[in-house]
Amino acid sequence: MSDLRRYSIAAVVLIVVLRLSIGWQLLYEGLWKIDTLKTPKPWTSAGYLKNSVGPLRDNFRKMAGDPDELGWLDYDTVAGRWKSWAASFKKHYNLTEDQAGKLDDMLYGRLSKVGDRKVFAEALDALPDGVEKLNVSSKIVWFDPQKKRLYVDASRMLTPTEKSKLESLVKDRSDDSAAAFRKSLDRIYDRQKKTMGYLRKLSGAVNGDPELLGNADWQQVGKLQQYKEQLEQYEKDYAVASTAFEWDHLKHTWGEIQTLRSELTGPVKALEADMKDEAVAMLTIEQQSAGPVPAPWSTLKMADTATILGLTILGTMLILGLFTRFAAVAAAFMLFNFYLAMPPLPGLPPVPGPEHSFIVNKNLIEVFALLAIACVPSGMWFGVDRLLSVFFANWKADTKLSDSKKSMVATGDEPPELAAAT
Repeated sequence: MSDLRRYSIAAVVLIVVLRLSIGWQLLYEGLWKIDTLKTPKPWTSAGYLKNSVGPLRDNFRKMAGDPDELGWLDYDTVAGRWKSWAASFKKHYNLTEDQAGKLDDMLYGRLSKVGDRKVFAEALDALPDGVEKLNVSSKIVWFDPQKKRLYVDASRMLTPTEKSKLESLVKDRSDDSAAAFRKSLDRIYDRQKKTMGYLRKLSGAVNGDPELLGNADWQQVGKLQQYKEQLEQYEKDYAVASTAFEWDHLKHTWGEIQTLRSELTGPVKALEADMKDEAVAMLTIEQQSAGPVPAPWSTLKMADTATILGLTILGTMLILGLFTRFAAVAAAFMLFNFYLAMPPLPGLPPVPGPEHSFIVNKNLIEVFALLAIACVPSGMWFGVDRLLSVFFANWKADTKLSDSKKSMVATGDEPPELAAAT
């Protein structure tokens, strides 16, 4: 406590209060983020990292994994993720055989098979009177008179145009065979959409096929290439921008890119959300108590976990005054990384948000404050560090005394108390 003599009481109190305040801010932020993990929208640093600016912009954006969300527009990438999720879902909730079958139907669709071909089938006694051959390729649709069934190839599916072409074969609409044909055609056309698996819907959303999905708003042909070209041009302009006019122009361009991104990725994200909601709906209450399926580890998840743990642990250590100098330096390093992700430096675009800063912002101020705390023994003034110091000082003294007694006994030079006892 002799160090206290070097500082005024006011300085000691204010430094301790500063340490406690920063510690509480970090701890509360960490606990809030932990609490959101139990909600449908858990906290993630993805948005912060994707919008990073400054010299280390590329490094921070890469930590988000897929900053421009091009992976959402690649069928193989999304389909692979969904299949992995389905496998984890089955294992996590220990699905019954019936539940696992339903999940597979959701993903791949409920289909019949003719040999090795997956098909949609509907009963039909015979083709309409006067019709001997369908006017659409037999690779797409065909009739089996022996099995009395109408088939549509599930890998190709029937488009509205092809359906209309088949319906045009019917001349006499009052004929019973014609009515039966139209009814079977309607049923099979509806079934191919209702029983369509999410992977098939994904293909339609990614490839922009409104006929496949029955939603003309999802027609995105040509927009993906436009999105890639705009991203490429934006990065080129960003690398040479320096004036306020250029940054304003880039800000406007970035807004257009975000709008286009939402148009492209929105349908795919909606499909994924619907698929997961439908899968959870078939679980029992007991199965749902197991919580959500753990997300696979990724660069983004590691960054999120490190942030949450850093805020919570370092905040607690600062409040307790435990290993205070280490905690202060570690917290300063963490906050400095926050600063580097969006530094308010000259020549860079303004940082989004209500804060208005130039070179110095609240993150950098806290960094300096934490480094100042690391330079003084505040944990010795008020904290666990003081208790540990006393404990180890007493333990060291006891150990030294014990070693001294053993040494004196070994040399025959007994201490006075032992000699008196003998």
